[in-house]
Amino acid sequence: MNYLNRAKIVDADNMNRPQFLLIISAILFAIIIARLFYLQIIEKNNFLEKAKAQHEFTQGLQAKRGEIFLTSENQTKYPLAMNKTYLLLYAVPKLIQDASSTSETLSEILNLERDIIFQRLSKKDDIYEPIKSKLTDIEIEKVKNLNINGLDFIKETYRFYPDGELGGQLTGFVGYRNDKLVGNYGLEGYWEDILRGSGATLKGEKDAYGNFITIGDLEMRDVKDGSDLYLTIDQSIQHFSCGVIKEGVKEFSAVSGSVIVVNPKNGDVLAMCNYPGFDPNNYAKSDPKSYVNDIIFTAYEPGSVFKAITMSMGLDLGLVEPESKYTDTGALKVDGYTIKNSDGKSNGVQTMIEVLDKSLNTGSAFVGDLVGRERFLNYSKNFGFGKKTGIELNTEVAGNFSNLDKKGKIFLTTASFGQGITATPIQLAMAYSSLANGGYLYKPRLIKRIVYFDGTQEETPTLMQKKVISESTSKKISAMLVSVVENGHSKPAKIDNYYVAGKTGTAQVAEGGVYLKNRTIHTFAGYGPSRDPRFTIIVKYDSPQREWAESTSARTFKKIAEFIIDYYKLAPER
Repeated sequence: MNYLNRAKIVDADNMNRPQFLLIISAILFAIIIARLFYLQIIEKNNFLEKAKAQHEFTQGLQAKRGEIFLTSENQTKYPLAMNKTYLLLYAVPKLIQDASSTSETLSEILNLERDIIFQRLSKKDDIYEPIKSKLTDIEIEKVKNLNINGLDFIKETYRFYPDGELGGQLTGFVGYRNDKLVGNYGLEGYWEDILRGSGATLKGEKDAYGNFITIGDLEMRDVKDGSDLYLTIDQSIQHFSCGVIKEGVKEFSAVSGSVIVVNPKNGDVLAMCNYPGFDPNNYAKSDPKSYVNDIIFTAYEPGSVFKAITMSMGLDLGLVEPESKYTDTGALKVDGYTIKNSDGKSNGVQTMIEVLDKSLNTGSAFVGDLVGRERFLNYSKNFGFGKKTGIELNTEVAGNFSNLDKKGKIFLTTASFGQGITATPIQLAMAYSSLANGGYLYKPRLIKRIVYFDGTQEETPTLMQKKVISESTSKKISAMLVSVVENGHSKPAKIDNYYVAGKTGTAQVAEGGVYLKNRTIHTFAGYGPSRDPRFTIIVKYDSPQREWAESTSARTFKKIAEFIIDYYKLAPER
């Protein structure tokens, strides 16, 4: 072949190579388009359904958590902790065309970090990646408007607490512990086993991704949903009491406030609230210290509200009568310490009625000395102090009466007017209820009934634990406490047309063995109407910017008591 012919052949080869590459590129492009068409159009629904099925299969293995309800006088039920359906946004990375752009857009809509979303969308071999749970209506609408292949929604059930912050410390919350959703604190924690139910148990072969191979042998135990709890707490009394204690904390510039309402006739808890609390719907955003319920967890020196307990001991032992007298010199010397009345006054000859009316420390010390350390400690234990009440909530503490085990008269003296010993509001509520009801100490009842997954019900009985004082003593101490409200330091608690019994307490706060000068805890403990008590109320404020409890907790007691009297439509007493 001559040179010219060979050159023509080479030129022909050079002319065919670009055409060949073009043809190959076109074929590859067509394959890619076909593949995308197959994934995005033909197989789109298939992948979405597979992803959804994978998730819903797991969801189907879980039991429905039992719900918690309040009731009212007409037996209407109100949810306190319920299951609510939200939408979860998920992605099928195989179907996402532009992971970078999609991540950027979703980041702006969902307020999530762009890199986290991109990392999930880049898993091209994955058919299911959750993006965000509990979407708002606005987020759902914006994502739908994007019309991006590979994004879809799944319904998920989460715990929802309608009362939010005001009910948080009562309910507790459902949160993750060791990668499992479980109840924490409050009712959710204490009743976890009952509320959780039992999910399915699976045994069988799994594929490389950890999914069960459905064509293999598979053993499955039936799902049993959790049980529902119906509380003794009255929805109307609860909501009103919570609202009032919140207002009181703000009005009195207190650090915190607590209120508990009990039916003294059977120990039923009608209301229980602390402020500030935490929102169990967003518990992760709160300080864990706020999870505990101050009414059962925070023991404190109750102060003068304990004088009624001391006086009832003296009455029950026959050591004093309401008209018994002693001479108040304004101060006592005990073991080298000087005990004075809160007002610093010397009142001369005083009756036991006046001891409570004027809240005289020396008078309480007089009665405590007559009772004696051993009997004082035994009565205190019988009233439920120094031990847990057994209320069905997590984190209850027992309080501390160990000072009475120490040598020295001073410990009995200070305990007689509520200092040097600690108690919780729930203990005070049960003890004052025994003063009101003829002398019977009840275990606080919070659960009225349990409704199991199969519809069967179990009523929770009331439990009278012991007789603490005689009926005669109960009547005497109640009359004396009515006098405190009518004539003594608790006049702000007085209610028109009704007699209520009660006592204030303004207690110092000890820290490091020393009482702080500028911090006190205000308490009012009372019940009514006095002839046929229907409620016992304990109101407590920590560090309010007022001098005495009569200007804070007594006023709050009155608001709640008036509401309950009107709510129950109780006939006037006078």
